Amino acid sequence: MRILAALLIALCALSSGVFAQPGDPRLKPLYDAHRWFQLRNAVNRDGANLFYQAAIEAAFNQPQAENDLNAVLQSKPDPATIAEARELLIASYYRAGRYKEAFSQAKAILSKKPDAADIRNILPTLKVLSSFQDQAVASVDPATIPVEIQDQNLVLPVTVNGIQSNYIFDNGFSLSGVSESEAIRLGLKIRNVKTSIDTMSGAQVNIRIAVANDLEVAGVHLRNVAFYVLPNNEPPLNQLAPGRQGILGLPVILALRRFQWSPADRTFTVLPSRTEPGRNNPGQAPNLAFESTSTFAELSFQGKALEFSLDTGAERTELYPAFARDFPEIKAAGAPEQRKLTGVGGSTKIESVLLPSLPFTVGGRDVLLKPAHILLRNNNATSGWFAGNLGMDLLNQARVVEVDFDAMTLLLR
Repeated sequence: MRILAALLIALCALSSGVFAQPGDPRLKPLYDAHRWFQLRNAVNRDGANLFYQAAIEAAFNQPQAENDLNAVLQSKPDPATIAEARELLIASYYRAGRYKEAFSQAKAILSKKPDAADIRNILPTLKVLSSFQDQAVASVDPATIPVEIQDQNLVLPVTVNGIQSNYIFDNGFSLSGVSESEAIRLGLKIRNVKTSIDTMSGAQVNIRIAVANDLEVAGVHLRNVAFYVLPNNEPPLNQLAPGRQGILGLPVILALRRFQWSPADRTFTVLPSRTEPGRNNPGQAPNLAFESTSTFAELSFQGKALEFSLDTGAERTELYPAFARDFPEIKAAGAPEQRKLTGVGGSTKIESVLLPSLPFTVGGRDVLLKPAHILLRNNNATSGWFAGNLGMDLLNQARVVEVDFDAMTLLLR
């Protein structure tokens, strides 16, 4: 098994099984390569057994995924398929803030495979989180709020335990996060845990855990919101004023379900859900997917569909080595450089090439990446899955950006 540091659970390349047939030559290469949109198309076109159907349902946030993954387990397939199904459940539960169930599945894996290093690494975090109540939506009254845009990032006003704050909006964070001093300002009880997180720069950062009783943002009131507690000396939080040293991560963002922001108007709006979870918007196929705590976005370059990670906490879009392999003529036209990447945990320099600009189509809109940096080595544990990391410089070229996690769509207007 493999894992993205201690907290970002990845699908595993395991041996063939009788039930799930991971060796199926139609589907296994796509599954192992994290090609969710191609795998979805193949399953929809040619059909598949229940395991692959359930894996697609989980990736595209469909509510029947949990029942179908449990049906896979109840069918008593081979051990490899059982482990795969349990990891998919752990990831789904983690994204939803259902930590008790994630902990239970992790313990079940270790009971059969005690040498599963990735599960052993995440178990201390899940054990701490499982001691709290799961995240829950207390009420929803969709609202429009003012938003700051700083270095392309969205900074939203939030209330945590009744205390006003302003936090960065970052789906690339697998949990929300605060500095130690911010946790103290909020009156949070900090719990120790022996683990670390993987960051955009590739650095490993030691963290602790705290849970806020309630959090309100844009008319959505949540209870039991978990936070990583980061050391006070870690960028970028150490560069921010008190009351701003926080990040809204994926479980909070997913709980908003459907939202939009306007870079020009400096507004952020939680929208009423117009579909049941897992149902497509009319006329638009899903162009978002999940694996572990990564959000995949399908966009295109020169008419070719590409998978990027979607990262609302990234100021700039980066192109990864897979892009260089797919478009060697583009790589050859670039000028050599050393690209500096900065995130939680510090900075690193990566060999790359620079081009003046490259055009992409994102969410139905043509955008221009200017300048374009192509990294020539992977910068973290999941960058090898993607052609690039879609950042706010491209998204904010739109008048309005809409994200719908029920329909799993990204739309730029």
